[in-house]
Amino acid sequence: MGGRAGEVPREGGSVSVQKAIDLSGSGETIQDAVSEALDRARETVEGITRFEVKDITGLVEGPSAMYQVEIRVWFNVLERMHG
Repeated sequence: MGGRAGEVPREGGSVSVQKAIDLSGSGETIQDAVSEALDRARETVEGITRFEVKDITGLVEGPSAMYQVEIRVWFNVLERMHG
């Protein structure tokens, strides 16, 4: 990807700006933990384009385990017309 960090080329040569936020989620599986974090993000953030799992940890309680993931989520910054 060319350009500055957080910029992604779009169709037609224009550039979109992206922002990243860090989130955490928990669940009975790693996939559940990631889905929980993404589902929560989708409630308030539009234009999510990708994510990266930064860390996976777990808590063991007797025979069961609970997973916690830290993810970074990227989304497009919306262009607003002023005037």
